[in-house]
Amino acid sequence: MPSSRNDRADTNWDAVIVGAGPAGAATAITLAKFGRRVLLVEERAAPSFKLGESLPPAAIGLVRHFLGDLESPERSLQGLFKTAGNISLWATGQPDSTDFFFTPAGFGLCVERLAFDEALRSKAIEAGTAVLKGIRFESCSRITDPLFNWQVTLASETQTQSHRARYLVDASGRRAAVARALGVPFSPSDDRLFAYAQWFSCVGEDDDRHTRIEAAPHGWWYSNRLPGDENNETRRLVVLHSDKDLPAARMAASAPGFGQQLEHSTHIGPLLKARNYRPSGMIRGAPANSQRLQDFCGDAWMAVGDAAQAYDPLSSQGIDKALRTGSHAGHMIHYALEDAPPQGAADLGSHNPYIQQYAEQQDQLWQTYLSQRSYFYDMQPRWPDQPFWQRRHRQGDGAVDSHPA
Repeated sequence: MPSSRNDRADTNWDAVIVGAGPAGAATAITLAKFGRRVLLVEERAAPSFKLGESLPPAAIGLVRHFLGDLESPERSLQGLFKTAGNISLWATGQPDSTDFFFTPAGFGLCVERLAFDEALRSKAIEAGTAVLKGIRFESCSRITDPLFNWQVTLASETQTQSHRARYLVDASGRRAAVARALGVPFSPSDDRLFAYAQWFSCVGEDDDRHTRIEAAPHGWWYSNRLPGDENNETRRLVVLHSDKDLPAARMAASAPGFGQQLEHSTHIGPLLKARNYRPSGMIRGAPANSQRLQDFCGDAWMAVGDAAQAYDPLSSQGIDKALRTGSHAGHMIHYALEDAPPQGAADLGSHNPYIQQYAEQQDQLWQTYLSQRSYFYDMQPRWPDQPFWQRRHRQGDGAVDSHPA
C-alpha cells in the first residue's frame, strides 16, 4: 500500500507535483507557504541509493532557507557534512586548493542525499503539503472543468487513484515522466557522460574535509567524505565520470576494473591507501550527461530541476539548481494561479507573463551552463588525443549539444 505522510482525502489540488526530490520539495514548500493545496508524489516507498553531492558556500543560504539554521545547537546536521574547500588536479598535475574559510559562509557541504531529501519532504509536510509515497505517476489528461485543468492518474501495486489539478509540475528528474507523457522531447545531444560510484569505509580517522577532483585520461574523479554510518565507520564516496561507450567506463562498471583504474589516479587512490579504506558495497552507476527539454513549460504544466535540464556534475549545481528553480517555479505558479479568474479558462501557458518569465530564466540558465561547462573542460589541456577530452573540447564549438536558439 502507498504511504502518506499527510493523510488527506482530497483529490482536488492547486498543484500536483510528480517527484519528491529537492526540486519537487522546494516547489511544494513554496506553494504550500502561499496557502496552496499541494500534492507531492514520490514513487519510491523505501529509500534507494543516491549519489552524494557537494555544495559550494554560495548555496548555504539557500539550504538554510528551506531547512532552517544549520548552526542551531538543537538542529542535527543529518545528511550534511561540512567541507573546508576544494582540491583539484585539473589543468596540471599539481594540486590547486580553494579554501572556503574566506567565503561569507565559511564552509561548503557534502550532502548525503537520502537524508537530505527526507528532511526537505518533512519541511514540505510542515508547510501543509500532502505527500504520497510508494505511488507512481501513470498518466494525465486535460479536462473541461471550470476550476481544474488536469485529471492525473496515480497507481501503486494495489490501487489506482485519480486526482484533479489546476497545475501539473514535473519534478521526476532526468526521466521527465510528465513531459514524456505530454510528448515533449529532449533537445538532441551526444553527451554520454556516466557516473560510476564506489563507497569506501575505514575504522580509523580521516580528517580530510576537502572535495577532491582529479582529471584522468578517460574522464575525471570525484571524492568526498560522508557522514559516518551506524557502525561509526568513516565513509568516503569515490566516483569516476566517463563516457558510457568508452572502454574505461565498461571497466569501471565492475569492482576489479574500478579498482584497477583507481590505482592509476594521482592523489585519490593514494589517499584511500594511506587511510586504510576498503571498498564497501557494489559499484553503482547513474547517468551524468547534460540534457534539457525542448520546452520547459506549457499550458498549465512546468518542469523543474533535472526534469527541465540536467547538468554535468562538474558544475556542482545539481541541488543548488533544484532548490533555486523549485523556489522560482513555486512563486511563478502561485502568481499565475492568483491572477486566474475564479471560474472559466485561464491562460496558464507560455503567454502568461509569470510562466513566460520562468521559461526565459530556464533558457538563460542553460546558455550560462553551456558556457561554463566549455570553459572548465577547456582548462584541461592534457590528453588531447583521448576521445573523452576531444569530445569536450569540441563542445565549445557547438559540435556536441544542439539546443533551440
